[in-house]
Amino acid sequence: MNRRITQVAVAAAAAMALSLATPVSAQAAESGSATLQKSATAPTVATPSAITRNPAAAPSVTRLSAGRGTLYYTGNTYVPAAINYNVPDGWSSIPTARLSKSGRTANVDLFDGTSVRIPSAWGAGVYRVDNITFRRYDGTATHVAPNSLTFRVRKGLNPSGGIRIVRKGSKVTFKVQKIRAFNGARYTALPKATVQVKKGKKWKTLKTVKLNKYGSRTFKIKHKSKRKYRLYIKTTTSVQGGATGAIRI
Repeated sequence: MNRRITQVAVAAAAAMALSLATPVSAQAAESGSATLQKSATAPTVATPSAITRNPAAAPSVTRLSAGRGTLYYTGNTYVPAAINYNVPDGWSSIPTARLSKSGRTANVDLFDGTSVRIPSAWGAGVYRVDNITFRRYDGTATHVAPNSLTFRVRKGLNPSGGIRIVRKGSKVTFKVQKIRAFNGARYTALPKATVQVKKGKKWKTLKTVKLNKYGSRTFKIKHKSKRKYRLYIKTTTSVQGGATGAIRI
């Protein structure tokens, strides 16, 4: 009887020792990710508007303005614009114009409508449209309108770039990934990006990091409670900035 009690006691002690030696499982990691939101762009084709054909001695430009242009594609980029003409009968409703940027020039058809077409390969910078020339169908006369237009085109952000955040206890890891901008021919890495944290109703800078040649960088912080974070790229003269959606983690 005493021998059996002793065996039971030894087995119980061994089981307790084993349970104490087994480590408590690590806290499960949480994660969240978000990509940069693409800025609004003009349509990929020119959309004509109604041509005014009032009696006049010569054609005229009645409206000429443009918004910001953003590079996302090779070939052509369509910059949002508002272009209208008053064209008498006998004159072509599609004038030519001189498009220029940084010493480069080209003669282009300047359609009325909602966009100005530029060659993406010319890249980001300031563009000018002038020397808008109308012609009679029979070739007997031309008319150069005095109007001109200047607008800026910026590099568009890579829409697959963004941020991934992983929390494990109080340790928070930020993985900034593929932050690049399109120069008209290809995507190139940006030099830096900013991670922001929501404090009250405002976004505040948590950290601005230098990016590697792939547009990526990882860093870590310690913070016990959950907060909202996002990745933010500032708009410059050459890059159209943007931000990801918020990640609460």
